[in-house]
Amino acid sequence: MSATTPEKKAPLSLAYYVHSLVCLCIMFGFGLLDPVEPLTPLGMRLVGVFLGVLYGWVFIEIVWPSLAGLLAMMLVGGMKPVTLLNNSFGHPIVQMMFFIFVFCATINHYGLSRFISLWFITRKFVAGRPWLFSFTFLASIFILGALTSASPAALIGWSILYGVCEVCGYKKGDSYPTMMVFGIVFAAQIGQSMIPFKQVALTVFSAYETMSGMGIDYAKYMLIACLICLLCALFFIVLGKYIFRPDMSKLLNLEADKLDTDGSLNLTGVQKTVLLFLFLLVLLLLAPTSCLRTSS
Repeated sequence: MSATTPEKKAPLSLAYYVHSLVCLCIMFGFGLLDPVEPLTPLGMRLVGVFLGVLYGWVFIEIVWPSLAGLLAMMLVGGMKPVTLLNNSFGHPIVQMMFFIFVFCATINHYGLSRFISLWFITRKFVAGRPWLFSFTFLASIFILGALTSASPAALIGWSILYGVCEVCGYKKGDSYPTMMVFGIVFAAQIGQSMIPFKQVALTVFSAYETMSGMGIDYAKYMLIACLICLLCALFFIVLGKYIFRPDMSKLLNLEADKLDTDGSLNLTGVQKTVLLFLFLLVLLLLAPTSCLRTSS
């Protein structure tokens, strides 16, 4: 068997270097301007760091502008190195987010995301019921958004939607696929806040607990978040049925089993193991908060 040669990375473009230079200039040069009332000189330097990092996130990437921003925070005098490291990489919220990201990538890598979505829409109770099928489809995207993030959930949902359109005979520009393309993005964005161990929820929880001094029961949060997601899906279906009114006739005879073209519904041993660890992860993360509420 011939050895595979590693792929060569494409050379960075001139625009990448230009954006990088602009990012650093904003980060370290904005603070040299005269302060604008009521900002102090230190405030101007901190605003410059923030604007530089934001520019880097938009036009370059996430990793090195963020690290450069941490370095700039120390250089401009915004925070001492030890304090900055303790409040960034040493913070328990950041550590939890790091391991959650790894686990989310594992779920996506082993194909469990597609399995979860297909499992929902191939249930017998949705056969011949187009609106119930659409509601269940959006509910599965909520779960994908919660387990991974909005971008992979939307991409997987779109790929399954295109398969549905191909099987049913929908064409580009038809009302139903157009409605569902937006519905999938809507569900993916809202779903990523369903589980309280993701970046957005953890950041909000940390800020709330710091300001109020009160903790949050993760189990109660998940219950309320799941109910809100279901109500959002129901609201979108009501809009579609009574306002958008797409052609649903082609979904009446949909054979959902034909959507599983690559055998995604047949779990392998590795996928079953990852799925087991997923349930254990959620239970172990919920257990401490539940025990604290019970003891108090």
